[in-house]
Amino acid sequence: MSAAGSESENGHENQPSRSSRAPRSARIAAGVAAAFLAIHIFFTAVYNTPYPHIRDEVLPGAAATAYIEPYLQQDYRIFAPNPANSDRNLWLRAWVETPDGERVITEWVDATAIELVEPARRVLRKQFTVQASLRLIGTYFDMSEGQREVAAQNFSESDDLTPLQDELLAADADKADEVHAFIRATNFATSYATQAAQALWGDEGEVVAVQTRAVTTPIVRWEHRFDDGAVAPGASYSDTGWLPPMEWSEQSTPGFAASFLTWAEKAGVSTELPDDARPADIDDPDADGIGPGQEDG
Repeated sequence: MSAAGSESENGHENQPSRSSRAPRSARIAAGVAAAFLAIHIFFTAVYNTPYPHIRDEVLPGAAATAYIEPYLQQDYRIFAPNPANSDRNLWLRAWVETPDGERVITEWVDATAIELVEPARRVLRKQFTVQASLRLIGTYFDMSEGQREVAAQNFSESDDLTPLQDELLAADADKADEVHAFIRATNFATSYATQAAQALWGDEGEVVAVQTRAVTTPIVRWEHRFDDGAVAPGASYSDTGWLPPMEWSEQSTPGFAASFLTWAEKAGVSTELPDDARPADIDDPDADGIGPGQEDG
């Protein structure tokens, strides 16, 4: 019997050679990818757990929220036992300084209605304004009453959100985590509002301050959907004050404006300041009138 036959009987010729195995670097990369995928699936499952007491007390809910929000956030609450039961909208307005030096207040604009004017964009309702509203109103009501009173004040002459954060902490030092979460949500909402305000009114003058309002409008609760005379709970909103415009170097202001103005035109939103626009008094932040959400209590 030949040497080749002997090797065949021993099965050696069917053994893969060392050179045919995947490189060590490829095996490491695959292992890292598999670990990341497992972590992502786990945190996604924790984040979408419908029962808060299980998510936050048994599972690492806080870590999952920090990982998911805002860019990976999903919402599968279209099924029982906890289907979505409210609409969440982000409203905004601005102080605009016209070329003649006059400062005027724009009307409130429902940015979510603009963002969702395209039917295809309404499918999951997880656009930036919906996320901003969800985060802003949640963190707003997590703070104490005294802190919410601070949040309603005028900080438009600040360079950033640091003075607001400092005063919130001074109002209740025991809620530092809640303050930091609110500042992050405010940063997100105000940055979006700045871009939207510049797209809508930037041609009319300089946007010198913006104000946002997260409005939650509930529908009839799931368990009462078949009850005669069932009435939806009243709307709730975040009562936050004027803030300085917030821009970031990585943003594409022209790109955002091109998309947002297309949606605004389809939504029938005017980009011109009305002739009877109310003058803005930077020293009188309480002269705000009725805002979105207040009409419904």
